[in-house]
Amino acid sequence: MIVTLNINIEDFPIIVIAGPTASGKSDFALQIAKELPCTIINFDSMQVYKDLKILTARPTEDQCKNNPHELYGFLNSESEFSAVLWRNLAVKKIKENIINNRVPLLVGGTGFYLKSLMDGFSSVPKSSNRYKIKAENELIKFGKDLFYEKIKKIEPRIEDSIAKNDTQRLIRFYSVWLQTGKSLIYYHNTEKFSKKFFKNFIKVRLCPDRGVLRKQISNRFYEMIERGAIREVESLRDLNPKLPIMKAHGVRELLLCNEGKLSLEEASTRSINQIRQYAKRQDTWFKNQFESDYEIIDYKCNVEKHINKILNLYNKFDF
Repeated sequence: MIVTLNINIEDFPIIVIAGPTASGKSDFALQIAKELPCTIINFDSMQVYKDLKILTARPTEDQCKNNPHELYGFLNSESEFSAVLWRNLAVKKIKENIINNRVPLLVGGTGFYLKSLMDGFSSVPKSSNRYKIKAENELIKFGKDLFYEKIKKIEPRIEDSIAKNDTQRLIRFYSVWLQTGKSLIYYHNTEKFSKKFFKNFIKVRLCPDRGVLRKQISNRFYEMIERGAIREVESLRDLNPKLPIMKAHGVRELLLCNEGKLSLEEASTRSINQIRQYAKRQDTWFKNQFESDYEIIDYKCNVEKHINKILNLYNKFDF
């Protein structure tokens, strides 16, 4: 396929494959890449780290052979990362690939990263250190469970976007509320947004049956164990437990398994349950926030039909 480049880069169509973990996004993206000259660009917040190739289900070397993959496995474990940093890198990679006559194909499950690119950022005020310290003290005072219940009373929709164990984001949420009397969800939904870099997105959502997805999550986790996930997490043992990479599902449980504090079966069960809960939140977020152009329950059922639908959506753009 030849792309005409005498258009504004911001008008070029970008394909997005989104959905919960273990829904088959990476595999389906490779099927699309057989029909278009694509570069696959990651928007999963954990697949950016070098040291978690197995446990984050990063594309394998074989999968990356025939198609360029960007923003996978490029960060050290000690690095902090954010939606702003991801967006800036993604904008650069998207522009480079459009100029080089390649179709940007975004693949992942971190909705806030994607939203930062598609919608820009709302004008959320930076919380002062005073309120951050107060939020941290209340977390210590009440404990994780009660602190989460306290925030749920302020904003019941928090369950769809922030997990109970994500204390860093919960502290950010609570400190903004203390300072302004408004929740982060209010700002994200009602305030003016910063510049949008691109206009045209073809939004494809994978939404497998929940029972099927639960089974896929379980099967995939045990496959990760067989591939060496237990050895992989050992390299993280001496890191600060507050670092983002330490929140990857299964890291803490498998480290406890290595220490003999959990059996492998118990570590696996806890990890799988966490991943299933996370997948449920992802599915809810994409259902309510993504406004997809095309939804697929089982991409393996009639792959050709699904790809043709996406190609038809792509070819509707006049470029």
